Order: sequence, then C-alpha cells, then structure tokens
Amino acid sequence: MPVRAMERLQHGRGGSRMHTFLLTRSASQNNEAWGYPFAGWNKPVILFALCIVCMIISACRGKPASLEERIKAYWEVRTKGQAEQAYEFEAPGRMDKPTYLKRVLTSPVAFKAATIKEIKEQGDEAEVELHVEYFLPGLSRSASSSMLDKWVKVRGRWYHMLPSAGEGGASPEERR
Repeated sequence: MPVRAMERLQHGRGGSRMHTFLLTRSASQNNEAWGYPFAGWNKPVILFALCIVCMIISACRGKPASLEERIKAYWEVRTKGQAEQAYEFEAPGRMDKPTYLKRVLTSPVAFKAATIKEIKEQGDEAEVELHVEYFLPGLSRSASSSMLDKWVKVRGRWYHMLPSAGEGGASPEERR
C-alpha cells in the first residue's frame, strides 16, 4: 500500500481505525488492544496448540461407557418398554432386529425394575446378578426374583446377551 494512502487512513481521512487495522499486515503493526496477546506468536505454534486442545476434547468425549453404566442404561429402557432402544445394547450379530423385537414385545414378562446386586467380570465376558421386579399375566401385583444377566465386550464396548431359547436368566439358587 502506498505510504500516502496509509497516512490518510491513520489520520482519519479516507477510512476508519478499523480499516487501518484490516490493512496492516500483522497484529504487531497496529495499536488495537486485542492484537497484542498474539502479536509475537508464530502461526505454527498457535495451530499446534489448537490441534492439541481439539485432540484432548475429542478424547474426553469418546470414552466408552463402563459395564455398570451400560447395564443401568439397558435396564432403564427395558423397564420403560422401549424395545427398539434396548436392541442397541444387544451383542452385534447375535439376533436380527425383527426377531429381537418380536421376542421382547411378545414376552409375557413385563419388567418393572432392575437393581444390580453383583458384577463378575472375567476378561471380555461378565455375569451380572440382578434383582428384578416384573409383572406376569394373571397376577394382581408384581413379582420379584434374582436373575443372571450375561454381557460381552466387543471392540471395547459392553453388550447384553439376550438368552437364547431354552437358556434361562435364573440365578444358581433358582436353577436347583
């Protein structure tokens, strides 16, 4: 920019202070207060710092849920009767969605509540002892009992294992 045009802008003729700021080449050449904090910084240093901050934020959000958190979330949607959401917690490839929905929605047992009693984690498998309250057809009030729930870890994430036909969710005491 010619020197004369620059002088006119600085003295208020032909432009404002904002124009002066926008026309200068770096923040260190103007007198704007908000330009000083980054005036001596190198652009690669700023970009590197921003990349580090973004990596930290994404790493914090991407932490997989613990087994206990997954169990609680699964049983929350099951007790609310939200079979479609419950399917998202089932082990991948174990059962297709239409079969799962048919099985869960036509089951005579309607779960009312589930409480974790004990979690036995062994590598990528876990056995969870639950205390469940449920409704059965023909009963005037809810019933309760202990139940074993199986979970498996697939690619770092815990999934529920719905018992296959013939498998029960009964506790060892109830199987005797």
